[in-house]
Amino acid sequence: MNFRKLNLQLFADDTGLGGNAQGADISANTGQNGNTGDNQSGNTEGSVKTYTEDDIAKMKEDWSKEKEDSYQSKLKDEIAKAIEEEKRLSKLSKDEKDAEEKQKLLSRIESLEKEKELGILKEKALNALSEQKLPNSFLDFIIGVDEKATMGNITAIKTAFDSAVQSQVEERLKGKTPNISNASNSDNLQNEIEKALGL
Repeated sequence: MNFRKLNLQLFADDTGLGGNAQGADISANTGQNGNTGDNQSGNTEGSVKTYTEDDIAKMKEDWSKEKEDSYQSKLKDEIAKAIEEEKRLSKLSKDEKDAEEKQKLLSRIESLEKEKELGILKEKALNALSEQKLPNSFLDFIIGVDEKATMGNITAIKTAFDSAVQSQVEERLKGKTPNISNASNSDNLQNEIEKALGL
């Protein structure tokens, strides 16, 4: 039986925390002093689980089977729903079918109109944000149910944003005011300069 020592973190992004940028040794570990790859080689990084090729093939097969089962179950559910809907529709009269189809079309039109209104509202909000000199990233936070609510949100955010910026500016500028030199200091400075120059 062929054992392989696998470092499962080999293909993970290297974060620089003890990762081996050159790659890890994943070669077969069967010829070293009768070692069959059971972590007896004195690994300093901790224990490394060893997998046989059969183990890896079985894991792949299990994963594949799980995905296939999940897909099949979703497909069966969708088919069952479609069959139930078709049975329900077959029992309806022509007028009832027409009314239901009309209702579906009306709801679709309504949803499309809402999407269009939302697009127009977002465009107006972006223009208002740029006029107020606010970041466009605020867009998702200010969108309201209508234009009036959205503009109210922009005003509220502008007020809060400006006050937060102002408080940060004041905090950074806090401290001692610089001393302004008076006439006597300037005379002393002038004397020192003349003395240094030998005048």
